[in-house]
Amino acid sequence: RLMATTGQPNLAPGPGDDWALLPAAPPQRPQKPPPALPEMMSFADWNGLKVEEESIGGNVEIKDVALKTFDGFGEVKEERPLQCRDIMTSNGQIRKLEVMRLSDNYPSAEVSTPLKPSAGLLDNNAWAVEAVSTTDRVDSGAGRPCYQLLRAGPRGVLHFNPEDAMSCSAIVICGGLCPGENVAIRGIFHTLKSYGVPHVFGVQGGFSGLSEDANWIELTHDLVQDIHNKPGSILANERGEARHADMAQMLFQRNCKQLFILGGDGAHKGALQLASVLKSIDHECSLVAVPCTVDNDLMMVDTSFGFDTACTEARDCISAAYVEATCNANCIGMVKLLGANSGFLAMNATMAARNVDICLLPEMEIDLEKVLLHCEEVMSSKGYAVIVVADGAKQSLSQYGMAMEGDVGPWLRDQVLARFKEKGKPLTIKYIDPTYMVRSVKANAYDSAYASALAEHAVHGAMAGLTCVSVVRMYSKTVYIPIHACVTHAKRVNPLGRWFGRMAFTTGQPRFEPAGFKYPPMPKDDYLKKISTPLALAEILPANSTISRLQCVNLGDKFPSKKMESQLKGSLADQSHGSLFLRDDWWTTQSFERGGSTDNAARNYLQFRRVGPSQTLHFDTNEPNAAAAIVTCGGLCPGLNNVIREIVQLLFAYGMKKVYGIIGGYKGCVLDDQWVQLTPDNVENIHKLGGSILVSDRGNPPHSEIAKVMQRRNVRQFFVLGGDGTHKGAMSSFTSMTEINHECAVVGVPKTIDNDITLVDQTFGFDTACTEARKAIDSAYVEATTNANCIGLVKLMGRHCGWIAALASIAARNADVCLIPEMNINLEKLMDYVTEVMKRQKYAVIVVAEGCGDTIISSGAGTDAGGNKVLADVGPFLKDAITKHMKSLKMPCTIKYIDPTYMIRAVPANAFDSIYCSVLAQMAVHAALAGYTGISVGKVDERYVMLPIHSIVDKGARKVELTGRVFERLMTTTGQPNLA
Repeated sequence: RLMATTGQPNLAPGPGDDWALLPAAPPQRPQKPPPALPEMMSFADWNGLKVEEESIGGNVEIKDVALKTFDGFGEVKEERPLQCRDIMTSNGQIRKLEVMRLSDNYPSAEVSTPLKPSAGLLDNNAWAVEAVSTTDRVDSGAGRPCYQLLRAGPRGVLHFNPEDAMSCSAIVICGGLCPGENVAIRGIFHTLKSYGVPHVFGVQGGFSGLSEDANWIELTHDLVQDIHNKPGSILANERGEARHADMAQMLFQRNCKQLFILGGDGAHKGALQLASVLKSIDHECSLVAVPCTVDNDLMMVDTSFGFDTACTEARDCISAAYVEATCNANCIGMVKLLGANSGFLAMNATMAARNVDICLLPEMEIDLEKVLLHCEEVMSSKGYAVIVVADGAKQSLSQYGMAMEGDVGPWLRDQVLARFKEKGKPLTIKYIDPTYMVRSVKANAYDSAYASALAEHAVHGAMAGLTCVSVVRMYSKTVYIPIHACVTHAKRVNPLGRWFGRMAFTTGQPRFEPAGFKYPPMPKDDYLKKISTPLALAEILPANSTISRLQCVNLGDKFPSKKMESQLKGSLADQSHGSLFLRDDWWTTQSFERGGSTDNAARNYLQFRRVGPSQTLHFDTNEPNAAAAIVTCGGLCPGLNNVIREIVQLLFAYGMKKVYGIIGGYKGCVLDDQWVQLTPDNVENIHKLGGSILVSDRGNPPHSEIAKVMQRRNVRQFFVLGGDGTHKGAMSSFTSMTEINHECAVVGVPKTIDNDITLVDQTFGFDTACTEARKAIDSAYVEATTNANCIGLVKLMGRHCGWIAALASIAARNADVCLIPEMNINLEKLMDYVTEVMKRQKYAVIVVAEGCGDTIISSGAGTDAGGNKVLADVGPFLKDAITKHMKSLKMPCTIKYIDPTYMIRAVPANAFDSIYCSVLAQMAVHAALAGYTGISVGKVDERYVMLPIHSIVDKGARKVELTGRVFERLMTTTGQPNLA
């Protein structure tokens, strides 16, 4: 049966007929001499760009722009003219990062776009500025300017005529595999077709394949329809030698006007080299890159798509190593992960797993002897250990250890085994090498939605005539940047930076550098000044704009501070810059942006206090009988246990002796038997569990009573995990404590899978919930397509907003209808459209958010214990309505109804949420011990900040904007009409 399955012959040695079954060796390609690589296209060669070096900053007043300061309760404290130093460092700069346009050298067709996006059209004056801050960057290098970047999106006027029947577009993928490549191919194809481009080709074999006719395959709707459900790439990737002259000639012969290049550092560099050759032969072709690499090593990119999926797979491998290590006597679980030049994958997977003892990255200088000594210490104290090593750590280990041949994983395993054998200590090592497993998988929900968004924007940029650009997400904004910005030097983990420090705290590992070694400073990015022009703040901020500075309440304003030196000071000074410690003048401002030439309206940007460890604490963590308490309220959410675990771990690292967990939400606060003590030991593995070990509940006792209990138990830090209602309760508790003169920091961590808390980039648990929700939609698609005349109907959570339903539908890419609470839905129109879909394709997939139970149908007036309105159940209602409608038309139809409502939240956090939760928890502890209170912590424009509670509870729920890009992408993905 095995031989029949594989089709292999008898491979036993010796003569015999079996050898004749082996296929003939493929003919060898004619050998060509290695090509000479052309120079990468420069701006000077393209359009003669010359720039000034300096821009205006420092103590300069900005005309007609105000700085308005609010206190921690939302009252205006001060208003005055804004100065540059209020939002930037004294030497800070804002510079416009230029991009190349084909119109610089070729006449534009100046054709109006055929698209009519609900979110509107952009022009060449639509931009976003990286989030500005009053402190230097750490992980990306001090002194780096903030750049104004061209916003990505559809343009009203196109450079190309998309209906030119004599031209074509092509897609090529270079380098290693990456989850989401097929999603990007599909997205590029469908967006090109929406423009009316007649011919779209996929090129097999990477850059090498571009020069051969046989590798050009015309893509069709049928060919790409379901490729997003397949891992890998339908276009065979290759790293072979690129012959740019031959490639350029083929693009010229086929009259290819848009070439989309998916890949990492090498692919981006190759695009610039190809651009030089295309210019030399005078062929007009837009080159647009889409970054995809599991190494996440491209500069000026938040993350490359595929990285999140790879981290989740790598985390699972580490978890397997942990199981082996803890379930075998005297055992080390060792995992080798991808990362030849950068350690982001190993670092993030280590932080997500949270049970690694040693993590070795390419960026580290490593003394093997120190690693072996620490292995001995860990094994003697715990009896097991987990080690993660990135394959690029080989160079450092061999430099400071012994000569190494071959793979770093087996070599390190042998070194550890030899040391323990030499010492006469028993040891087994279970070695796991999942190298290519982490990338050869289907993209998860986050990467699927991310890859498709980048793909669409790549097409918009190409049709507008941009060239030598990469479409990236930076500071949560999708923008076009010159490829030069990605490739001049690689993005690497800063071994003196914040993220490395967080990883080292997770593992507990010491420094492994050789004695006396010091890391050089991060490289400056002066090279970008050569392709950017200086801007004054007055050019960025329209007249009558306001910067609203949100101050936070500090207990030091009412109670004398203990001014205790932080116990983390020594370890942080040893592991990272002193600049990691928080200062009072550290502020970050929301990203400045503009929608286009006609967008001159005054703006109000919020400014937040940065959050992080302080050198001096408000509290004395050695105070006798002082305690901290943690409570979870409202519905469950993936990641709650991660937050609880990390709060406990960091509080004990600060020296706290007593930490309570309160069972049953706010109700449990006033019940003595609901208080349990938490320690690092009893929370060690709770992050592997779904739900909350502190049973969550809704409903509020009087907060004055909660305050009295906190005073009686001498609780000095009160951590509240919950959503909008929970944060309102936290503010009430804080107010009540102030009234009875109890000194206690009240800090919230925003939690909801609905992702409906304003200001923050994203709430924890949302990513995991979307991943689980997509599984339900995929199941509905299988049911609908493999049963005759079938509709797959899925109801998802989303009481007031449709973020889960929308993002899961975009990620699944197989829903025909998605209904969210923000939409105005006419039931008759919905029935007519479902009928049309069933007639056309004999199946349909429908996704509906639970909040439509208050829009499509009317709900009663009842409320639950948390004060939330009880909604009518829209799923069964819709199922019955569709069944009745189809029956009236005498159309055969069955409906497979799936309601995974609570399944999507009652699961452990995925890798993304695990890391996010842990950082939020750490930030909450840092803020509380520094005396900040009446606040929540969150991530705004990719920066962790303190949010006064009033700033998030007074804004209402964040909803999907019907004129925004997410809703537009949803409508494009489903193909549904306006159902109002």
